[in-house]
Amino acid sequence: MFKMLIVEDERWEREGLVDFLEWEAMGIGTVETACDGIEGLEKALALQPDIIVTDIQMPGMTGIEMAGRIREQLPQVRIVVLTGYDDFEFARGALRLGAVDYVLKPVEEEEMRSTMLKVVRDCEQERLKQGEEARLRQENGQSRRAALRQLFTELLTSGGAAEFAADSILQLQDLGGFEAGAYSVWIIQPSSLLQTQEIDGLEETAQSVLERSCLVQTVPGYGGGSAFAVLVPLDSEETGSQELLAEELLRALELPPASPHSQQEHAGQPAEAVSGAAPYAEAGAVLLALGAVTDKLEEVGESYRQAQHALRFAVFTGRSGIAQAGEFERAKQQFALVSETFAGRCQELTKQIRIGVAGLDESGTAACLDELFALFAAQPGADRTYVGAVLSGLIGELSPLAAVHGAGSAGEEAERLRELLACERLADMRSCASGLVTEIAARLDAKRNHKDDYVVSRVIRIIEERYGEADLNVTLVAGEVFMSPNHLGMIFKKATGKTLNEYVLAYRLTRAEELLRTTKQRVASVAEQVGIPNTSYFGTLFKQAYGMTPGGYQEVMQRQ
Repeated sequence: MFKMLIVEDERWEREGLVDFLEWEAMGIGTVETACDGIEGLEKALALQPDIIVTDIQMPGMTGIEMAGRIREQLPQVRIVVLTGYDDFEFARGALRLGAVDYVLKPVEEEEMRSTMLKVVRDCEQERLKQGEEARLRQENGQSRRAALRQLFTELLTSGGAAEFAADSILQLQDLGGFEAGAYSVWIIQPSSLLQTQEIDGLEETAQSVLERSCLVQTVPGYGGGSAFAVLVPLDSEETGSQELLAEELLRALELPPASPHSQQEHAGQPAEAVSGAAPYAEAGAVLLALGAVTDKLEEVGESYRQAQHALRFAVFTGRSGIAQAGEFERAKQQFALVSETFAGRCQELTKQIRIGVAGLDESGTAACLDELFALFAAQPGADRTYVGAVLSGLIGELSPLAAVHGAGSAGEEAERLRELLACERLADMRSCASGLVTEIAARLDAKRNHKDDYVVSRVIRIIEERYGEADLNVTLVAGEVFMSPNHLGMIFKKATGKTLNEYVLAYRLTRAEELLRTTKQRVASVAEQVGIPNTSYFGTLFKQAYGMTPGGYQEVMQRQ
């Protein structure tokens, strides 16, 4: 709908024009009025109407003067003048100033309707034209940004100037204005609240806050989710203070940066470092990793790789705020000074954990595990690989304590260990390691105090996995669980109410019934699959259990 302003000094004519036509039916949804040219100018600038209908002769400011001043600021507005025969020369002057039409007084309904319909059509065409121009500008802008981001991606993954074409550098500089004294690449890993941040919105925020043209591209994050690489042009005097710019961006994201001083204080607080919360900020806070500054655009790939190292280090240690290139290398150097003492303490703690698990000392084991992870948190130079090696050795020493004879639990434990070693955060490693140690202790407890229950459940699992083997019997199963057949038979019947052979037969017939009911396989094939290859014997057993021959049962069930 369009907006219209009526400017007329005669009250009865002004009010009459408001109700003169069904404006809304013509596409005009807002109709405002003004009593003279001065008020008309003020209201036009405030309302910004699409159409102005104005008298010519008015006190204070004529309609012609008002139209000229409005046109200076609202060049697209359509102006219709109302004029009498005596003022026709004034109307011609108004047309020269940009009025689109005139209507003679006294105003006739049909003439007014015809004129206004034409004006509304002009407004509609102008609006369509503006919409199309806006769409083309948006598409061109999007294509340009897409081309720049592609160049940026190539720049990040190139090995240096020799691998990145000079014309691509020129395109990046010409299309995006990326010609500066220096450059840096930042990686923003957003919190869970910002994970849905759109790349265009983040780029707009970065450009607004940093007051320069920036490029943003999606890149892999660490510890789950995606991250954003930001190409930041720098003036020569900014090369030593990019952290100040990064703090401004963090503030714009409504997340305060963690100061280096507070990070050092927290680094020595072991209990918090391994708890559910991140040590330096609330879990999920944003991370901004800074790469080193370079004066060559084609070398920002190295700045990006340094930012990646800083990000990975910060994610692992539970950091938030700003992480700078070189932090991990400095932490490694510090760790090298205490590595021998550190390794000795790790060995002592893993020994204590092993003793605690063996003695089923739950609280003592948890305390030692907490202390071990506090040790890791206090020395971030002991990186993910180092921590993974220590934990892998610990689990390897604990597993034999609760060793069980069967591939199932061992396979599950191996998978859990792989999950632990794949963790990107120290806190996640802590959680995973605690779960593994707890599971091993529980199996040890079951092995010692609930041996018969475990053996029966293991035997049932063997039956369910190998019922198709014709030679499956109590002697074979007893060998699998390292017991005598007589003792196994006794504890199995006590637990299930059936002998092992009765249980095997019942399970085989249950599986056979399912195959006969759901498939069209021959009876002989079904009998062989369930471990009873003698078809005649299978038929006798099946009829005793279900009251029908296998073939008859299959026919009846599949007829339904």
